[in-house]
Amino acid sequence: MHKRGLGMLAASMALVVLAQARQAGATQPLGAFLEQAEKQSFDVRESRALEQQRAAEADGALGRLLPSLTARGVYTHNQYEAAVTAPQGRLVITPQNQLDAFLQLDVPIIDLANYHRYQSARELQRAAGAQHDALRVDVSRSVARAYYQFQGASALVRSADSSIAAADANLKLVDERRSAGAATDLDHERAAASVARAQQDAADAALGVQLSARALETLSGLSPEPAGTFPEDDLRVEAPLEGWLARSKDTPVVRAARHQTQAAVQNRKAAGRSLLPTLSGSGQERVTNATGFAGRNSSYTLQLVLGWRFDYGLLAGRDAQQSALEAQLVRLERSERAAEDATYEAFRRVEAGIAKSRAARVQEQAAARAAELSQTRYEAGVATQLDVTQAQRDAFLASAARIQADSDLAYARAALRLAAGMTVTGVEPSTLEKSQ
Repeated sequence: MHKRGLGMLAASMALVVLAQARQAGATQPLGAFLEQAEKQSFDVRESRALEQQRAAEADGALGRLLPSLTARGVYTHNQYEAAVTAPQGRLVITPQNQLDAFLQLDVPIIDLANYHRYQSARELQRAAGAQHDALRVDVSRSVARAYYQFQGASALVRSADSSIAAADANLKLVDERRSAGAATDLDHERAAASVARAQQDAADAALGVQLSARALETLSGLSPEPAGTFPEDDLRVEAPLEGWLARSKDTPVVRAARHQTQAAVQNRKAAGRSLLPTLSGSGQERVTNATGFAGRNSSYTLQLVLGWRFDYGLLAGRDAQQSALEAQLVRLERSERAAEDATYEAFRRVEAGIAKSRAARVQEQAAARAAELSQTRYEAGVATQLDVTQAQRDAFLASAARIQADSDLAYARAALRLAAGMTVTGVEPSTLEKSQ
């Protein structure tokens, strides 16, 4: 009877493994989700629109430094016509129905305030581009987290299914032993409770797969296919911390803060240059039927205008821009430190993840061996059913802990590369764009 029970247990486990091998496909690689997120992510699309807005605003600021052309037509009805009689004939000075056309060209020559406002707008445009890159990093981080959660949850489902199969096989063995008078009703109830508990674990794992798959689809716009076996990390040690910290000094977040600082510098200069005079030139061509005493239908005028304006508000504006610059310098320092902190934390999490994954694998192997031994000892009559169910429970928890540790480690490696301004695969974004 004992040999028959062992055979049933082995056969049940083999069927579960084969069924999982047929059902478990291989979900798309992480790169596919990241690529799709570049196109479909709500945050990326919004950031791209903001970048285009900043570019248009910079063009608008440039337009204030370029010549402008104005065309204007005027119709005037005068109550009385004004005319004089000259030797050459009657000369209409002001017709009753007067038509005027004006063409005017205005050319800014010296306008330092608007020049620095244009430079500020250009820096804000560059900052928007860097912020777009930073947002892409954030989206990649979120996608990577959801991706590895989905992979881990799928692996946990397979582990839960194996736990159910083992519990079912154990229940059948207990029933056989009870029929032969070698097991008690208490053994049966404990084995049945173990099956129910394994089914609850499977339901929780299935829920985790559904939720993580939905989150991954929302972030990337790509629906994940059923996941295969969770890729086992090779537990390699990362490069020294100093190299990662050096890379973090030029991440998109830091670059955006630097461009914003330069924009604040230009705004301060613009506020100071507002106290200086401006010089502009203009030319106007007038075409009219009110020839006046000149007797000509068209004439032009040229002007050079030197203007200067002063009020107390200009001084207050200059002081306000100086304070804004000082605040932005603090933000820049905070961004640089935050980038280093994020890289440092990610590196330490990789270190801890390697140690946890190594220990979790040892724990999983030991727990699986303990479950096997408890089953053998129970069949030999030297262990209780409580020992069997507890060992099976410990084996499932150890498997879940190993899956969680491997998932956390995989995400930690991805987060480290993103924090250092690289892609998840370890390639610098600029290098990747050139290769494409």
